[in-house]
Amino acid sequence: MATTPKKSAAIRYCSREVQRLFTPAEQPQVMEFLTDVRARLSLSPKHTNWMLEDHLRALLCYRQMGYSMKESIQKLSPSQLSDFYLTERKDWYPLDHAAKIYPMSMSLKRMMVFRLSGYLKRPVVPELLQMAMTYTIRRFPYFATTIKCGFFWHYLDGAKRRYSVRPETQAPCAVMKVGNVTSPSLRVVYYQNRVSVEFFHILTDGTGASIFLRTLLKTYLRLMGADIPDTTDAFSIEEMPEPAEWADDFIIGDKSGKSSGFADKPAVQMRGMIPYEQPNRVLHFNLSTEKVLALARSKGVTMTALLLGYMMLACRDASPAKRTKKKIQIQLPVNMRKFYPSTSLRNFSMYCGIRLHPTEITTLDDILPIISEQMKIGTAKEPLDQTMQLSRQLVKYLKFVPLIVKRPIAYFIYGALSDAVFTSTFSNLGQVKTTPEMAEHVEKFDFVLGPPIQNKACCSLCSYGDHLVFTVTKNTQLTLFEDALYHYMRADGLEPYMEGSK
Repeated sequence: MATTPKKSAAIRYCSREVQRLFTPAEQPQVMEFLTDVRARLSLSPKHTNWMLEDHLRALLCYRQMGYSMKESIQKLSPSQLSDFYLTERKDWYPLDHAAKIYPMSMSLKRMMVFRLSGYLKRPVVPELLQMAMTYTIRRFPYFATTIKCGFFWHYLDGAKRRYSVRPETQAPCAVMKVGNVTSPSLRVVYYQNRVSVEFFHILTDGTGASIFLRTLLKTYLRLMGADIPDTTDAFSIEEMPEPAEWADDFIIGDKSGKSSGFADKPAVQMRGMIPYEQPNRVLHFNLSTEKVLALARSKGVTMTALLLGYMMLACRDASPAKRTKKKIQIQLPVNMRKFYPSTSLRNFSMYCGIRLHPTEITTLDDILPIISEQMKIGTAKEPLDQTMQLSRQLVKYLKFVPLIVKRPIAYFIYGALSDAVFTSTFSNLGQVKTTPEMAEHVEKFDFVLGPPIQNKACCSLCSYGDHLVFTVTKNTQLTLFEDALYHYMRADGLEPYMEGSK
């Protein structure tokens, strides 16, 4: 069958490299392989050439690893592309209720981005990580999108392109360029043995991010030759996506109660100037999960309450030493999936506030019962349902207000008021689970929140086996907050090992 001019041009683009990199005996097999790959692509010439180069580099990588040409081609079978890069993408998705504010409030320095990273026990092979991304993204069509402006709201539009992985060169959670026609709303970067996925928060929350990263790592490890079985912790790239995975499950919340939750009084803000470069620092407190759990149990509280206690003490020490009626208030996101049978990968979290006046923050043992009681009340289903009901009402009231009118209002409210009612944020992703076969290749995970606007620091946590990583995202060069955290943890025998940016 005759090929189209575009197809011939794309194959010719790689033919010189094939002649340079492979023996005359191998070249016919390689060209046949690339022709099969090209038949499964219907992208722009630029992205088509990149995809062919990806396959060529991965093939060469396998040959250098000692695989035969037949084995290498089998591992990179073009059937793994399915028809994702061939068919026209007409799918689009309205934003969920939690995500509608994010794109309206962003600027060159203000954008809700977060990161989840997995640390492998061996250095990353970039050529095979790229192929893992190429195969994985087709299982997540909702993530293979770009943000667009509608008349009333932003929305997500399917983006037909190559989704790249790149070496890490920027600070974590750097602002994304989402204004271009097909600019993705996520990025995958690697550094030595670390693979990181960064999401613009309109796409998902920590739950969806965790499933995506584990699926990506599973696919990569399989390409590396590991025998990793399919489980519920990570998707199979051969499965068809389910519409429930991109459902806006805010609409299934209980609507019988009253609405409340967003309004609050301004909170104490920690000391320090906010620099132009954000985040200023990202610090990881590496701890033993068993030790932290044992300490929390000895004090009769949960791990989350214990770490909130340390944060309260550190916020007090890092705040101005003056009389004030304001309280130290820490925002605590709550996963609503524990109340509703949701399989959505989109945002499905609410939050509560933990509040103490600086004069109430004396010792850890004194404040832990208060924190635990506030958590018990604030993370219950009823108050979270009330906050969710209010979010639905706000979206309803603003439904027919043009975006050009809503955007400056949202920008002002989010920038001037949202951070102002909290001193810090603590997001606990919880335990990241993998199969024992995958655990042989994965050392740990960490979870990083993007920099806040006014708050000087925010915190996040995830654990993997006995590796617990408590992360601080800094927005100031003053080290009062992290110094205090380190001091209090060391005093209780937790012995944190510190890593992070300079």
